[in-house]
Amino acid sequence: MKHRVLVSVAGQQEWLDIEADSVGAASARAALAGGRVLRVEHAEAKRVRVRVSYSQTVFLQEALTLLRAGLNVVEMMEALERKEANAGFRQVLGRLLSALREGSSFSDALSLEPSLFPPVLVAGVAASERSGGLAATLERYLAYDARINLVKRKVAASAIYPTLLMVVGGGVILFLIGYVLPKFSVILDGSGRQTGRATLMLIRVGEFIQGHPLGFFTMLAAFLGALAWLIFSDAGRRVALVQMARVPVLSDVFVTLGLSRLYRTLALLLDSGIPLVRAIDMTRGLVNSLQAAELAVATVRLRSGQALTESLAGTGLMPPIAESLLRVGERSGALADMCDKLANFLDIALDRKVDTFSRLFEPLLMSVIGVVIGVIVLMMYSPIFDLVGSVGQ
Repeated sequence: MKHRVLVSVAGQQEWLDIEADSVGAASARAALAGGRVLRVEHAEAKRVRVRVSYSQTVFLQEALTLLRAGLNVVEMMEALERKEANAGFRQVLGRLLSALREGSSFSDALSLEPSLFPPVLVAGVAASERSGGLAATLERYLAYDARINLVKRKVAASAIYPTLLMVVGGGVILFLIGYVLPKFSVILDGSGRQTGRATLMLIRVGEFIQGHPLGFFTMLAAFLGALAWLIFSDAGRRVALVQMARVPVLSDVFVTLGLSRLYRTLALLLDSGIPLVRAIDMTRGLVNSLQAAELAVATVRLRSGQALTESLAGTGLMPPIAESLLRVGERSGALADMCDKLANFLDIALDRKVDTFSRLFEPLLMSVIGVVIGVIVLMMYSPIFDLVGSVGQ
């Protein structure tokens, strides 16, 4: 297998093409030639795209364990690369390790993979490299990520039952329209009585489904594909969240969720040693467009010398409890701790709002589905009732 090896010879860097069975063998052959090995790559690596599958939480937990055990960053990355089972992520670790061997810092290496390592993590690592507390930073980030994921799971769990209701209800409605109604249409046609417009329209829809099953299932597959895109893809989730945030009942939930993430992330960044202005700039991607614009205004005020509470005054980023907590944090020098406490308050408020929404929405959804099914059944049977009545007369 051909490898490309970057070596340093007399202060000059050059690439060598070496045939070897493994990366280690290629590195050893290059070292025998008298150069210092900086990077080793498979010659075919750039032409082969391998799917990257990894858990950020697991990666950081393993990295933290190795750092606590006394390994340095390079040794830690070497150990993680050796044990990684996923070929795609192993290549990622290889690129990070190569960057470290070339003299890059750990934060610079992580920044080479922005799709895998978020800016908040990279910034925290960069700050810890100056203060010498990388393990503590990873530990804080893991705690932060666990809390953010807990809030996300709570919000997602509250949507499972309504989604199940809509799926089952939609299936029952499709069954009534696509299978049962066409059967009734035979009876109604044989009666010779005039059918109501609404009933006739539903019968025509059912006949279309039975007469064009391929077209119907194609449209159903397209709908399910669009739904899967909205749920499972990052771009789709962003579109879905933007549209749901416009619903008056849901907008308050999403605003509170955004503020909770904002202040929890701000607490993490400040605790990691990031300056306040830069930390505010980095959190703008966590909130909606209106809140991001307000953060931009707050950043300008901060740069002019105003305190954080004064900079956020008059914006939607200052919940009623926020001003008191942030002022205490500014006076005591514990702004990061107060931001974390504020995020806890917002999480409690978010739980209450999600619970209230679920208690109201689920019965309402059940009622709507029941009414729709009842109307369809009534439209099916009312002509038969009329027919039976006319026979009795």
